[in-house]
Amino acid sequence: MTVDPLFIDRYPGDAKGDGAAFCAAGPPWHGAVFKLSQGLDYQYAAWAGEQRKPFINSPRYGGDLFDGFYHYLTIAQDGAAQADRFMGLMKLIGGELVGTMWAMVDVERGGQRKTPNRQQVIDCVSSFAARYRQLSGRAPTLYGGELLRDLQVGSLMGCGRSWVALYGRELHGVGESTRQFLTRTGTDLDHLAWWQYDAGRDENQPEPTGYPNVVPGFGKSDISALTLPGGLARLRATLWAEKP
Repeated sequence: MTVDPLFIDRYPGDAKGDGAAFCAAGPPWHGAVFKLSQGLDYQYAAWAGEQRKPFINSPRYGGDLFDGFYHYLTIAQDGAAQADRFMGLMKLIGGELVGTMWAMVDVERGGQRKTPNRQQVIDCVSSFAARYRQLSGRAPTLYGGELLRDLQVGSLMGCGRSWVALYGRELHGVGESTRQFLTRTGTDLDHLAWWQYDAGRDENQPEPTGYPNVVPGFGKSDISALTLPGGLARLRATLWAEKP
């Protein structure tokens, strides 16, 4: 079994799970990220607020257990306005607490009104990141994969770190092809904080050797390994380091 800290992400369409069982399971399970909003059109505050309750009620919270929330970016809409909406919804569910990770901005091809070009993605993500930083005092985490790679965005666009979806690869002993993939998505090994290795809904997808594909309390779910240099200790130390 891996010693890497593992995190999951959930959205309202996932099967109902048992968050208390997840929180009680202990290592290597250390956190979850929940979908809070999408563009200016969809919000899931009631659902996300319920999902976080077992986390904030756990004695592990803020020590070795964390919650987080993500916004699925609609590239055709104003990025700053989407950050405003996200943070307004965060207030409804209790705000960013001691164990709340940086907001994750999810940048994917699916669900877009039309296929965006490189500059549209850069402008929208940068606008979201700048506004979130104004409101929170922290830089968001950039989540993405094939769209960012195909557009070769070339930078984190104002985000502080990356969370990359990269399936069917080993997590350690990274080769040149993986380094090129990371570069094209705008990041590198120093800024790669999470590596999503399991999409949760693909039964035929291989997992890296020694890494689980079933989550306590949730069964099949999206699973990511914390690859942040320094691990959990650095996560705890830097989570609120930017806050004025």
